[in-house]
Amino acid sequence: MDSPAAQDVRVAIGLEDAWAVCDGPQMPRCSFDDREQAVVDREFAAQQRVRIAVLTELRARVEQAVRNLDRGESILKREAVDLRGDLLGGRSDLHELLLATVDLRPLTTRDEDLARTAAIQAAAFAVDVDKGKLGDAGPLLREIDAQRRQLTALGARIDRLERRDGSVAIDTNGTDRQALWADLFNNDPYGDGGQLAGWVLSSGGLPHISNTLANLAQGDLKTLAEAVLNPSAALWQGGLVDPIAEFTALQKPSVRYRSPVSDIQRGQLIGSVLFGFAAFMLLLVGPVVTATHTAREREAGTLPVLRMTGLSAGDLALAMSVGPNVFAMVAGALLLLPALALLGLTVGVGPLLLPLGLLLLFTGATHLTAIGLGDALGQRVNALLVGALMAVGIGGAGLFGTALVGANIASAGLLLGPLPAVLGGVLGFTGLPGSADLMTAGDPELGSSFLAYAVGTQVMLATICLFSWRRRVEQAWAPLFRPTEGIALALACVGCSGLALLDLSSRTNTQTFDGLNLVTFLASAFLLPVLGWLLVASLRRPARAHAVPSHVEARGAFLRFQGVLAVAMLVVGFAYSAVMQRNGLAGEQSEIMVATLTQVLLIAETAVATLLLASRKRDGKLGIGMMGGALLLLQIVFAVLVYRLEVDHVALTHSAGMPFLYGMNASPYWIALMILTWGAGFGLILTALLRERDQARAAAADADEQADEDAEEERRGRWLH
Repeated sequence: MDSPAAQDVRVAIGLEDAWAVCDGPQMPRCSFDDREQAVVDREFAAQQRVRIAVLTELRARVEQAVRNLDRGESILKREAVDLRGDLLGGRSDLHELLLATVDLRPLTTRDEDLARTAAIQAAAFAVDVDKGKLGDAGPLLREIDAQRRQLTALGARIDRLERRDGSVAIDTNGTDRQALWADLFNNDPYGDGGQLAGWVLSSGGLPHISNTLANLAQGDLKTLAEAVLNPSAALWQGGLVDPIAEFTALQKPSVRYRSPVSDIQRGQLIGSVLFGFAAFMLLLVGPVVTATHTAREREAGTLPVLRMTGLSAGDLALAMSVGPNVFAMVAGALLLLPALALLGLTVGVGPLLLPLGLLLLFTGATHLTAIGLGDALGQRVNALLVGALMAVGIGGAGLFGTALVGANIASAGLLLGPLPAVLGGVLGFTGLPGSADLMTAGDPELGSSFLAYAVGTQVMLATICLFSWRRRVEQAWAPLFRPTEGIALALACVGCSGLALLDLSSRTNTQTFDGLNLVTFLASAFLLPVLGWLLVASLRRPARAHAVPSHVEARGAFLRFQGVLAVAMLVVGFAYSAVMQRNGLAGEQSEIMVATLTQVLLIAETAVATLLLASRKRDGKLGIGMMGGALLLLQIVFAVLVYRLEVDHVALTHSAGMPFLYGMNASPYWIALMILTWGAGFGLILTALLRERDQARAAAADADEQADEDAEEERRGRWLH
């Protein structure tokens, strides 16, 4: 669109320069109204017509004046002229050729024109005569030669003035000069008409004048008189009074803005937009619909009936993906086909292969993930809320990751779902500045690794969700993940943290240990909640509704978490060491922050213990969560304080701090706070791992719960087969 808002958008995204068309220095202003610009065009064309008509007349006069000088010089050289009797020997032909004043206004002034004639007269009186004949080196011939050079210079100036206007055609057919003079003088002898009539007649003997100039003299006398008699008139735009203006091309006060975007780039933009909408339909709308439908089926309890149709779990998964998504898939395909056609014609087929392959791969993987997660969440929350959570998880995280990649903030944005890589490839088709290689985050070192890791983790998550779906179709209350699957996903998250640490450290200022520690915290902060959720989601429970894991399973999960935590510390430690080597911090005197790492370990153990304890309770989960959250907040504050205390201790003693603040000259208040946080943390951990003390009470509770479930099923009705 050729509107101010559209121009601002294109300038903001770098598609065009703000001064590419107008509004820049030494440029006309932009006009966005056709009617206003039409008025400007007419005025400029009218002024241009007057300028060219006057300059054409001046060119003819200069050429005529040069011819007159040449003819007069030829006569003086060939014939014997008696100059003693009268001026130029009284010869009328020499008078007409040499002493007739040629009016070159507005290029010159009237005084300059008369001065040229007076110079010829003075030279004629000062010549040397030999036997009545003019000598070759006489003053008159020298003056003629000087005036010829002067007229030639004026002709060159006329050329420059004409070039300012460009190529403009006028009617050069002749109108009788005497007749035009008579009309102008008779109509207004004492005003502009009389002055312009004198200018028309003082042409050096030219018999005709151009039709364009004659029409202007009769139709727009005031404008033409202003242009001829006033060199400073606005019409000339300083060309006759400013030497620099002669070399500056004339331009309109305003031009109608037209977008400078080429047709090829328009095709790229349209194709990229269509490709992006297709990606949203296939990667966002489709999975949200799939998750919502799967959750609704689980909420309604109809999945066992669907299994009665004889479909395998894989076929049922395909049906759950395709059935509710006919509109999304068809719409995505209809958007994708013209996008591929346009982009194939503009950017070529080769660059399309990788983004298209990623789109198809991520479409299948995201739908499988939506089936598994939608089925799991459908047991606990409403189906619409499941769809909203899926939309936020895919769309929110994906757009945030795309922004990180597009703004060149962090290559780790590629790890935030399927959208960043695909949309990065789409942005690369637009031709916008800085959009090349966004599919690999524009990072020649780690970009390909991030892309490959993102593809691998999402395919692994989709495969695990498919296996989970196959199990849970047969047994609705089976855990979402098996322990091995949870460990695999946990290790994938640990790898994401290590890569994010390497990426952030290369893009930010990590020349100090404080900066490096902050980057390490930012890269690893997501690990704790994700690892905890994976731990709880993979707990083995008895195969019945609302079952809770036993203390044996809780202890086993706690031990599994220790293994994953050790691997996480090892990976992050290696990445930390690599960053130190790269940034030159390895040679600095430093100590391991043992006291702070001990507090971080307590935070991790307390968080996992809170999740395990909540998973082992049928009631009171909210209270346990609030208590554990308050304790974690207290421990985090204490860990930050210990970090500052340990930094001061290392600076003063040049030795590492010790766990539990030993040997760090901590005050009794610090010791008391440490005992409180560690005691509460250990108490929560032990509570989460203790076995059931009253087995009979637990068995009775299970029996009562089973009876309540049977009664509820009787009220709702059963599917019989």
